[in-house]
Amino acid sequence: MRAGKIDKYCDMVFYPKCTEDVEKLISLANKHNVMIVPYGGGTNVAQSLMIPGTEERMVVSCDMTRMSAIKWIDKKNGLACIEAGVYGEQMEKALKEHGVIVGHEPDSMEFSTLGGWISTRASGMKKNSYGNIEDIVLNVTLVTSKGTYKKLYSNPRISNGPDLNHLVLGSEGNYGIICDATLKIKPLPEVRIFDSILFHSWEKGVEFMHELSKKKIYPTSCRLVDNEQFKFGASLKPATNSRLEKIIDEIKKFYVLKIKGFDVDKLTACTLLFEGSKKEMEALHKDCLETGFKYGGMSGGPENGLRGYLLTFLIAYTRDLALEHNVAGESFELSCPWDCVNELCEKTKNRIHKRATELGFAKERVWTSFRVTQLYETGAAIYVYMILSHKGMDHSKIVHYYEEVEDAARDEVIKNGGSISHHHGVGKIRKGFIDRTLPRMAVDWQKDIKDAIDPKNIFAVNNTIYRSDEERAATQKKF
Repeated sequence: MRAGKIDKYCDMVFYPKCTEDVEKLISLANKHNVMIVPYGGGTNVAQSLMIPGTEERMVVSCDMTRMSAIKWIDKKNGLACIEAGVYGEQMEKALKEHGVIVGHEPDSMEFSTLGGWISTRASGMKKNSYGNIEDIVLNVTLVTSKGTYKKLYSNPRISNGPDLNHLVLGSEGNYGIICDATLKIKPLPEVRIFDSILFHSWEKGVEFMHELSKKKIYPTSCRLVDNEQFKFGASLKPATNSRLEKIIDEIKKFYVLKIKGFDVDKLTACTLLFEGSKKEMEALHKDCLETGFKYGGMSGGPENGLRGYLLTFLIAYTRDLALEHNVAGESFELSCPWDCVNELCEKTKNRIHKRATELGFAKERVWTSFRVTQLYETGAAIYVYMILSHKGMDHSKIVHYYEEVEDAARDEVIKNGGSISHHHGVGKIRKGFIDRTLPRMAVDWQKDIKDAIDPKNIFAVNNTIYRSDEERAATQKKF
């Protein structure tokens, strides 16, 4: 947008207010051969909303944000039916008035929607307590060109063949429009406890995270930032004008660096949140700290835990500010087994810097950082942050250069045991890697399903699916 080069955009925007509106819209689109793009909050970073350059039909954006109602709440069974266009923050605020929450909290929850979470198979910061989106959704209403899909009952579990909810989860706008979902809800937590732990190195922090997963000591949120990100976060701390506070900060700094022996250029930090019943969370908090001390950790206190937690929401705003100063920055995510974490991060960092310098970026103008964000018994989810300063370079080429660097990074991630995505989805930016993560047969199945429920290809947003062998060949990433 900043370069003034938008090849394709929608011709009309529709704002449905109910499922019947959506059904009418899809019927008309099939009748008149019009392409539809489902639209939620627009926060997707995988080019999922980008209209294919080959599309020649009228393009309609179906903006779901007027379908944002909580249709019903069933506290006894722990369920709520909520329309798909609701923003995450809006949804939780409304639910809290009834004494319940969903607890799904992605970094984008201010602006992302329930339908977007389902269509990208999202994960949130508090998944340890509340689950990923697939653990939360019991039922979903999907309007397709062939009719409306919804389970007849929202049972806690049922064995009646393949669970078609999982066809909708991660569908990325290819099959239809999500109108509402029945979600698990939980009572408001009795307590919220923030804390943080400092570690002497990234490796010690990763060992700590691995130990938590082995012992199943799962804080509600547990995020390990590397040294680069720790220093970045510290630089954003508001300056104090109080002489006393300055003295206290200097004493703390002296204690950490001189008495406890932490190296300012190596230390890392883990931010913690415990949310639930007071008795359980206090015990979990104690176990977590004791495990951290086993790996040479030192408590960083609740204030730093809260600041680190909130920093996640700040990053998107920082990115947009940086764009005003010739700095292109973005993050991408992955999951990998525990034995791959350290080597994957190191090799990915080296690959990013190598490819960036090959494209003409000065060495000192490339910044990378890593964060372990979610824990699993068999591995972890990792965020990769990269920033490219391009002052004085050809502005029209920066988007291409950035994608070149990210593609190289993703290639390195897959080579070292990482996934194509953990929760952002495939979209178009990662589509060229999908044959390296699924057998061709499985990718083709998606097209077969697509052809069966959308024979006129009304939902032609073209994420994850290849329409032809020619497209497959043209899309493949080659290194």
